[in-house]
Amino acid sequence: MKNFDKDSLCSSCNSVVQSHDGILVGQKSGEYDYLCTKCYNESIAEYLGINFEHISFEPITVSDTDGVEHTFHFSIRLLPNMVIIRAVEMKEGIQDGYEFHVNDDVEEDLFYVFKKLFEKIKRAMKQKHIRCDNSMKYEITDEGVVRGYITSSLEDERNLPLLVIDGKNVTWDEFGKMLTVYEGFNFKMEIFDKMEEE
Repeated sequence: MKNFDKDSLCSSCNSVVQSHDGILVGQKSGEYDYLCTKCYNESIAEYLGINFEHISFEPITVSDTDGVEHTFHFSIRLLPNMVIIRAVEMKEGIQDGYEFHVNDDVEEDLFYVFKKLFEKIKRAMKQKHIRCDNSMKYEITDEGVVRGYITSSLEDERNLPLLVIDGKNVTWDEFGKMLTVYEGFNFKMEIFDKMEEE
């Protein structure tokens, strides 16, 4: 699955596809089609020989512990063995900030799966792992626990990871500076799939 910075047209239905809701599909010829998730899901359902009703969920805005609003857009992706609902935070039409996923059985009610995702979002909005100190630099909160996800930055030529913590982009260098105050401490780093609950 690939995100585009700007909206594109679906190769199948010619509808405008928002940047978070498109899938790049390779063809045997070596060419690629860019499909909206509705057309993609319909093609997978036809291939599997199942009935699948694609649902479009409206964006939802949720406030975090600081009262900052985060607007999430949703996309559904059907796979042979599961269905995935993805929530991404969008800012000015571009994905930026939080990202969440849940998966369930293909036959499961999509509203039930969506409810699980929404509960996951609400739990995350109640957590705070980093804050700005007096010099406006990030520091780890008193709990000493950091949760987020790993992505990359096209702007970093060193190919270092970019972390998203509390919906904020944190560079590897910034994260390293946050750790310097813990010199002499032990730490535990646990990496798990984005579908899994902690």
